[in-house]
Amino acid sequence: MPEEEPPKKSDASDDTLYKSPGEALKKVSSEFEYWSGKLTETSLQMCYAVIAANWVVFGSLKGILNNPWAKWSLVMVIFALAVNIIGARLLSNLLRKRVAYGETDSVRWKQEYAQFSTTDSPWPFTGEIEDTGRWMMNIKAGFTLLAGALLIAGAILK
Repeated sequence: MPEEEPPKKSDASDDTLYKSPGEALKKVSSEFEYWSGKLTETSLQMCYAVIAANWVVFGSLKGILNNPWAKWSLVMVIFALAVNIIGARLLSNLLRKRVAYGETDSVRWKQEYAQFSTTDSPWPFTGEIEDTGRWMMNIKAGFTLLAGALLIAGAILK
């Protein structure tokens, strides 16, 4: 009778959610993109909701202008919307420059990939792009939440 071979150990990747570190990193990246996009969508929708709620609570333009809480609430909404527009423009320009940078010298781009792909680096983006995105998210969320808080305070104190 032939000797039986012991069962082979399964590859560790068969027992994990992700088959490779690269696959796991892509998942984290896609989730970041999803949730940062959701923040932009949600803050924009909340801005519109705060504008409408101010109108409902204070009844008219005169009612809004006669209440400092309502006025500041709308100022914060305007700031949040302005940051959204300015930030989108800024990021568009920075990303366009980055595309041009990558397209003009494919050898350099490949060298940078080899150098930075396994380090804690913003590559293929830049520190400026990452910082701009981070500041935009914080400012938009902050102004939008502050607008809602001012609306609530104005409604309570009305």
